[in-house]
Amino acid sequence: MPPPTQVTRWEPAVRATLTRLTLNHSLNGYLVLAIIWKESGGNPWAWNPEPKYRWLMNVNTWKPFRPMSPAEIASEVPPADFPCLAGDRDQEWWGQQASWSLMQIMGSAAREQGFKGPYLPELCDPYINLEFGIKHLWNYAMQYGNRTVHDGLQRWNGGGDPLYADSVLSKETEIAKVF
Repeated sequence: MPPPTQVTRWEPAVRATLTRLTLNHSLNGYLVLAIIWKESGGNPWAWNPEPKYRWLMNVNTWKPFRPMSPAEIASEVPPADFPCLAGDRDQEWWGQQASWSLMQIMGSAAREQGFKGPYLPELCDPYINLEFGIKHLWNYAMQYGNRTVHDGLQRWNGGGDPLYADSVLSKETEIAKVF
């Protein structure tokens, strides 16, 4: 099945982002498009809350937020010491626990990669999303431990779906036929 135009239309932006980040020789743009196809279908407004995600960032120190107690993890209210850049703690708390836009990057992963926008919905800007999604893909999934592309994709997905990498690699093959 060929990729939808909703996905392939992002190819110039993916290529430009890889070039700007000097990753155009290290990371395959078709792989990024395949992730976009799998994760959001190319919809920059895609959003998915993931309330069990607990690897959060402290935006005051730019380090991981402290370990939380079981009661804090079970709570729907952020701990009193959970910081935010703007607005209130709730928006940062829930924003870090959601995946955003084209690449469905987690809000906390974008923070980890240096996203300093005051509000995490800014990740719905396709160009911001590509920048921080590609940085995270490279730094966390592909470079980490010199893994294979397959292992890197499983790491990107959090390992929840054992067929995730195979699905993305299959989509990458379909995208390569178009370009």
